[in-house]
Amino acid sequence: MIDYLIGSGLTISIFALCRYLYKTWRYPLVNPVLITITIVCILLMVVGVDYRTYKSATAPISFLLEIAVVALAYPLYMQFKDIKEHLMLLLSSSFIGINLSTLCAFFLCWYFNASAELSASLAALSVTTPISLIVTDSLNGLSSVAAVMVILIGVFGGVFGLSILSLCSIHSYQAKGIALGVSCHAIGTAAAIEHHPTTGVFASAAMTISALLTALWVPILYRWLTQVTSITI
Repeated sequence: MIDYLIGSGLTISIFALCRYLYKTWRYPLVNPVLITITIVCILLMVVGVDYRTYKSATAPISFLLEIAVVALAYPLYMQFKDIKEHLMLLLSSSFIGINLSTLCAFFLCWYFNASAELSASLAALSVTTPISLIVTDSLNGLSSVAAVMVILIGVFGGVFGLSILSLCSIHSYQAKGIALGVSCHAIGTAAAIEHHPTTGVFASAAMTISALLTALWVPILYRWLTQVTSITI
């Protein structure tokens, strides 16, 4: 068994080191979250520690992660003067984004006859990890699957998001920010902040609004979808 000090301390230390390396090189593939996950996985396999033991040893990090959700309101408050003229655009874009994410995941699972647990685990992916886990638990999904998918989406968006948007001829800083904030949450927002201040402002606002809408709307939408599909079957 490993205690909180070793598990949480080692994880935070690895992330801090990866964060320092990322600030030094500024290369997208040197994403601190991606590198930290890779190093931790390798260490667990080498040392022979199972995931449940590691999860118990890092419980303080998970606890603080849930509390950190409250901090999402702060950037929205600080940037309200800059975004209030575009508030309806942000609300509508975020609402459309989370609906498309949930609908695509649900109907793909339905088409391929995936289990109800897997379908529920993929219902809330356009949002930060803490809220995704809470929504997933409320739908009786697998929180571990949801956490992995949210992180993978965030890392993918942080590494390739801006390049994909440029290939699609999307050059507006506001549009890029909203796309990254809604689809790639915190990791995408970090990439947006580094890209341009305006992109960062809109990404942060979109991420916050998406988090609020997801917590309120996605459980209702998902339960309605399960009822409709069960009736049609």
